[in-house]
Amino acid sequence: MKKYLLPTAALLCCILSYGQQNSTLSEVATLLFRNAKTNLTTAEKNQIATKLGFVLSGNRELPFAQDMESRAYPFNAIVYPTDLNKDGKQEIFVWFGNSYTSGSAGSSISLFIKNSGGAYIDHLGFPGLAPDVLTTVSKGYPDLLIGGPGLEFPVLRWNGRTYANFQSVRNEDYDKLKKTGVEAFVVKE
Repeated sequence: MKKYLLPTAALLCCILSYGQQNSTLSEVATLLFRNAKTNLTTAEKNQIATKLGFVLSGNRELPFAQDMESRAYPFNAIVYPTDLNKDGKQEIFVWFGNSYTSGSAGSSISLFIKNSGGAYIDHLGFPGLAPDVLTTVSKGYPDLLIGGPGLEFPVLRWNGRTYANFQSVRNEDYDKLKKTGVEAFVVKE
């Protein structure tokens, strides 16, 4: 009986340690989700914050930096919890950045979607403005139009695994599309 006591105690310590790590919101996650009404668990919020890789800048108004070396270029981030495919699981848009992190677009956009294994995966993660949601739908998810500088804008379509380039829209055709800002899809808890 004693030979099972030590491995059992070690396993219990690991489980308790894991639970403690995921029961406390990290500083980055606390600031990131401070204005977002979401049903994500503490562990899910920490997971998204970790995947974004932000560090604290030390600036109260612009609390994030891309990494420790770029703390002189702080930025803010806005979280949009949505349910794009209406399955009851939240997808999380994060709009963030500045010209240092995102070039002439001035901001970047990430879209975290929960996979079948329960992990949130970033399906965008590139410079652009908060997307417009189009009325066209593929495999349950609406097409996304990503704005930014230039004369053409990408339309991304869900292919069953990720959002991929579908087509481009010229600047003169942008206003002709039926679209809604992502803010209209924010989940209101």
